[in-house]
Amino acid sequence: MKHLSFFLLSIAMNAYADLESGITAYNEGDYETAREEFSAAADIKDPMGLHLLASLYYQGHGVEKNLDRAVELFTAAAEKGYRASRANLGLMYHKGDGVKKDIEKAISYYTAAGKQGDLQSTLNLGQIYRKGDGVEPNLTKAAAYYKFAAERGYVPAVNEYGLLFAQGQGVDLDYVEAFGWMSFAAKIGDGQAIKNLAKLKQILGDKVEEGTKRAKEIEAVIKKHGEQGGADNPATDAKSKPEGEGELKNESGGCPQ
Repeated sequence: MKHLSFFLLSIAMNAYADLESGITAYNEGDYETAREEFSAAADIKDPMGLHLLASLYYQGHGVEKNLDRAVELFTAAAEKGYRASRANLGLMYHKGDGVKKDIEKAISYYTAAGKQGDLQSTLNLGQIYRKGDGVEPNLTKAAAYYKFAAERGYVPAVNEYGLLFAQGQGVDLDYVEAFGWMSFAAKIGDGQAIKNLAKLKQILGDKVEEGTKRAKEIEAVIKKHGEQGGADNPATDAKSKPEGEGELKNESGGCPQ
């Protein structure tokens, strides 16, 4: 068994080295080499190799674009627990991109990715329940998803969560709370949050100081979550992203996620 374990470790290390070479090649625009390296890792069922090869087929880089093959490979990686593949499949089934739109599957993949810390997936679930996209609208559930991602500093979720307080949807109407969340997103440079914050200042009038105090408290909460690192997502029954709902992500430099 010791010899077998060492052999498997050697294979894993070689696969990782191949992937690093492939990622470097991809970032240099050498898609053929990237395909060769990703394929070698995918052949031994390495989840990252499966995922990156799927991304090439999704984009048509180094291979003829083939969404069926991309879905097949993303699914294989997702079954091995690869978070980014789960998130991507959530987006594809949510949008009907390369597959028949299936909100139930989208929710399942978003949930799995969200439990692993993918905040875009958590936000995307919130969007599904806020809009009633293929499900009964549930603003309380949407607020829970937004809150989880917002407390971890995911700016699109911060903006969405703040808007709920400004509109009294899924939460009590509270302009001070809305101001506090919007302040964080605006400080990061979110254009929509900056516009929303300006409107909230007019609404609050002489209560702006309360909003500023709340903003400091919220920033401290976000900072604390950042220091603690990942945490279990309490909203485990579903997840979504803001109006753009998102493209397939990128990781490892310029390489597609």
